[in-house]
Amino acid sequence: MKEDNLEYLFGALRRTGSADSPTAPAGYAEEVLRLHRHRVQESRAFFRTSILSIATAFVILGAILGMNLESTGPTGSEEQEPADEIAYALWDPAGN
Repeated sequence: MKEDNLEYLFGALRRTGSADSPTAPAGYAEEVLRLHRHRVQESRAFFRTSILSIATAFVILGAILGMNLESTGPTGSEEQEPADEIAYALWDPAGN
């Protein structure tokens, strides 16, 4: 429900309240309650989506940092790159 519709309901209530009997228009309470429940539901959905987005961002950040730490981690000087090992294995049997 849009704000204009709610203002219409409040305006109708004000007009009715100025009469001798202060009764609300038919369906006023139900409409306000329905509007409130709809907004609460929207707020909950927004909160859940926000939490899910933040959690996803943390997972992605953790994965990036994990990969970065693995690639920049301390490596011993004894370790050779796989390409170096292949070149050494091919060069050594040739008698060099």
